[in-house]
Amino acid sequence: MSLFSRSTWLLAAGAVLAVATVAQAHVTIGPKESPLGVREKYVMRVPNERKTATVKVEGFFPAGLKISSFEDKCGWKVETTRDASGAIVSAVWTGEVPVDGYAEFGIIAINPKEGATLAWKFNQTYADGTVVEWSGPKGSKTPGPIVTLTPAPETAPAPAAAAH
Repeated sequence: MSLFSRSTWLLAAGAVLAVATVAQAHVTIGPKESPLGVREKYVMRVPNERKTATVKVEGFFPAGLKISSFEDKCGWKVETTRDASGAIVSAVWTGEVPVDGYAEFGIIAINPKEGATLAWKFNQTYADGTVVEWSGPKGSKTPGPIVTLTPAPETAPAPAAAAH
């Protein structure tokens, strides 16, 4: 293999890897599975795959998910929106995720008691004004995070009262 063709091949391979890495970078939620009806700590991960800082993340929470609190994050501010019943339905985080960086944010919630999945939606805003909507179906260029709901854990029966 000549030096030219080896260099060309390495350059092409590097370009493919770079594109694959960017395609993988999107707002995610963990864990990927969670039991019905339990209190869960979800972690939103926001990577920055652009050449400019992320300055805002807007989250729209799945119906039936009862959000109770948010992790304090130094340098970030969170503002919530509530529906008529007082339930938190969305939040906006403002701060900065630098180029090639990422941030994680904890969200405490109680899962619904029925259903199969939780579909999360996020808008990621960059310093240059670009907004990416992470709300598409799995396999799309901008997939929204999905959490699979699993059966609720079995509760142990109460111990029988001791006879006297």
